[in-house]
Amino acid sequence: MKQVIKPMHYDLSTAIIVKKREMIELGMKFGLADKRTIECSQQLDDLLNRFENVKKLRYA
Repeated sequence: MKQVIKPMHYDLSTAIIVKKREMIELGMKFGLADKRTIECSQQLDDLLNRFENVKKLRYA
């Protein structure tokens, strides 16, 4: 049986959606300047940068 491997950008897309929701919840609960919200925002930035790099490589 062949194993289907999803392209990496789908995993990143899902991770981005989850991280966005997490950041919104943290921001609403603790405020936008809270350390936890800022760390989550930085993690989201990292995911978004990775996604852009994957897109550039795929369509280059």
